[in-house]
Amino acid sequence: MTTASTNDVVANALAEVAKARAWRERNEDQRRRTFGGMATRQSVYVLARKKPKEEEACKQ
Repeated sequence: MTTASTNDVVANALAEVAKARAWRERNEDQRRRTFGGMATRQSVYVLARKKPKEEEACKQ
């Protein structure tokens, strides 16, 4: 392998990394726009524990 072809391989690899980073950042921005207004995530277990309390309050 010559020096020129090694440089091409490195340049191509760096270009691929840059493309992947740009794709990841675009997707992260889209996710923030879509879900940014929502409250912080809660686990299913937290929501399940809250549900009976809310139902009890409605029954009384």
